[in-house]
Amino acid sequence: MISTEGTTYEITYTVAAYSSTDAPAHRFQAITEDGTVASELFVDMTTLVIENIETAPQFRREGIATELFAAAEKQLPEALHARPAHRTEEGNGWAEAVGGETEDHDADEDEDEDPWN
Repeated sequence: MISTEGTTYEITYTVAAYSSTDAPAHRFQAITEDGTVASELFVDMTTLVIENIETAPQFRREGIATELFAAAEKQLPEALHARPAHRTEEGNGWAEAVGGETEDHDADEDEDEDPWN
C-alpha cells in the first residue's frame, strides 16, 4: 500500500501481546519497505475492543492508522473503539474520524471516568 504522503508499507497480522503483562491480542502492523513499524493496532481477542493504536511520529497524518482499522474490520467480526472516557483526546478525534462502533457504555460514565484528566 502507499500512504497519502507516498510511504510504501505492507499491513501484517499476527497474535501478540501489547505488553509483557497483557494477554495476547490481534495485532495489525504497517511495516515500511525497510522494516520500520510505521503504525500498529492491537485489538482484544475476547471483547474486540481496540487496546491501542499508535503511529510513529514521522508517519502520522498519512492515513496509515485508518488503513489498519479498515484491515481489522475486514478480518475480525468487528473492531470496537474503547469508551470515550478510556481514550486520549487524540484517540477521541481519531475514533470520530474513522467511524465505526464503540463498546457499550453509559453516557454518565463518560463524565465520571476520565483517566486522562
